Amino acid sequence: ENSWVEFYGADGMEGIIHPLNDDWMIGSFQFGGKRRTKDGGITQDGINPSGLDGDWVAPLLYDPNNQMKIFAMDDIVYSSDDFGSTWTELGTPNFSGNVSKAAIAENNSNILVVSNYQAIEKSIDGGYTYTNIKGSLPNQYITDIAFDPNDDNVIVVTYGNYNYDNNKVFITTDQGGSWQNITYNLGNMPVRSVVIDHTDASTIYLGTEIGVYKKSMSGNSWTLYNQDLPNMSVLELEIMYGSNTLRAATWGRGLWEFTLDGRQS
Repeated sequence: ENSWVEFYGADGMEGIIHPLNDDWMIGSFQFGGKRRTKDGGITQDGINPSGLDGDWVAPLLYDPNNQMKIFAMDDIVYSSDDFGSTWTELGTPNFSGNVSKAAIAENNSNILVVSNYQAIEKSIDGGYTYTNIKGSLPNQYITDIAFDPNDDNVIVVTYGNYNYDNNKVFITTDQGGSWQNITYNLGNMPVRSVVIDHTDASTIYLGTEIGVYKKSMSGNSWTLYNQDLPNMSVLELEIMYGSNTLRAATWGRGLWEFTLDGRQS
């Protein structure tokens, strides 16, 4: 289809499409409000956990190992095993304030990482309890978190500050036991989003202030991967494995799509 249908009148935030039935979707708006449709957007209902009051853009996660399970967050983490019909209150991270960014491990979905501003914590029991994994990470706002789909021990976090500090991308290979700065040749450009492909190279893609950059997991420099994309701020990236494409949501210039590196054939 080549047209869009307005789903709900509000500031659009995170969304989920059911992997086995694309008529089932959840859209969210400011402070974690959520609307669900099971007929492609023709009808919808509200599905928020009672009393949820999240960040302006509140995390909404899908469990990669259970197609009906989703997570919602304010200062508490909630889960639903029936795509939003009922909710269970799990646990509360140790930091103060709402969860602003979150990620779930690809292979063991008991492993979650959540952050609030500069604080970052990990749960290994499905969201009930949390431990601090900040370690040597900068005292700056975390803009995104991603697990390597090939290795749940590998996590990448990004920073979007304008400081001249060369601290924009960090990686851990031991679930937060230690961190390494992999900003390399990006310099001091703010980074807004990160995703990791599940190829053998575990290619990392970054949405930055002036476009998309990539490198292999083992590489030590970043390459611009704009593919006709204008030089503009990319706020969010998503990998679409069904079409082997990378989609980029931009600040004011719409939604763009291009082929994943090495998937042209």
